[in-house]
Amino acid sequence: MFSLLPYNTFALDVHAQHGIVVNALSDLKFPLPEPYIILGRGSDVLFTSDFEGTALINNIRGVDILHEDNEYLVRVGGGEILDELIVKLLNQGICGLENLSAIPGTVGAAPIQNIGAYGVEIGDFIASVEVCDLKSGKTFTLDKDACQFGYRDSYFKRHPQEHLFIIYVNFRFPDEPKLILSYQGLRDQDLKDAQAVRAQVRALRARKLPDPRYVGNAGSFFKNPLVDAQTVTRLREQYPDIPVFTAEGGRYKLAAGWLIDKAGCRGITHGHAGTWEHQALVLVNRGQAKPHEIVSLAKYVSTQVMAHFGIELVPEVRLYGRNGEVAWDLLL
Repeated sequence: MFSLLPYNTFALDVHAQHGIVVNALSDLKFPLPEPYIILGRGSDVLFTSDFEGTALINNIRGVDILHEDNEYLVRVGGGEILDELIVKLLNQGICGLENLSAIPGTVGAAPIQNIGAYGVEIGDFIASVEVCDLKSGKTFTLDKDACQFGYRDSYFKRHPQEHLFIIYVNFRFPDEPKLILSYQGLRDQDLKDAQAVRAQVRALRARKLPDPRYVGNAGSFFKNPLVDAQTVTRLREQYPDIPVFTAEGGRYKLAAGWLIDKAGCRGITHGHAGTWEHQALVLVNRGQAKPHEIVSLAKYVSTQVMAHFGIELVPEVRLYGRNGEVAWDLLL
């Protein structure tokens, strides 16, 4: 058995039947026996049980930087730690990802969820992604359009059956990027440069979010719901202070954390699982939690929000069961 404890930030004591730490594609022999799953550091994953297959741990490293035509082209191995990459880039005067500081996880996992924070999404700066088809062993490149980035979404997330292993992510950064300071906590500060933005983002996250080194969690558990104008009008009649943000396509984004808080679910504990006292959107392992306790808590929170607001919450984290990825609707 292969312990997945180091590869899920929920700190769940789960196992895979087998495990391979992939430092280079030569570590893999094709065709790979199924089932298998691909992991970085598991910062966006909830295991609902042990996995009866092979866990492939992406540990491909390397950062190559090219400066030409008033922009930086940066090629990064999928196993690089995202926050370490941000530090390295800022130290060389390359800005753009500072709003994503302190998000745990690897560069290879970031495009799958199109991770985002404080007004920036990783897909904003991705030029292309180099992948390996694990069914055939062939490698190819998907450009930005082919990646189909959306809100916490991408081609990779919508097509898991294609078994694409992210080898490298290619970024493009302009010489003089604009600081993104639209979010509360940034816009009201006198932030002069990207280093200052990074420091402020780290401080904001430290105040609101638990450190997964000490409290098991996967960050924001649910997506912020996207709703239409009619729904916003209905909710504002009853909750005038409800935070609402404009989104693409004439839709509006609600703050899932606010909904969970107002539904009475902030700081609650069910068994060994709970919601974080300082940010209700974060589900935590309060110590020795079992997978079913996290799932049960998540279902309870979702049910309470539906009962109070008529809004469905959908997980941002990916759910893995005995044979692979599991749909939220199928979990009891």
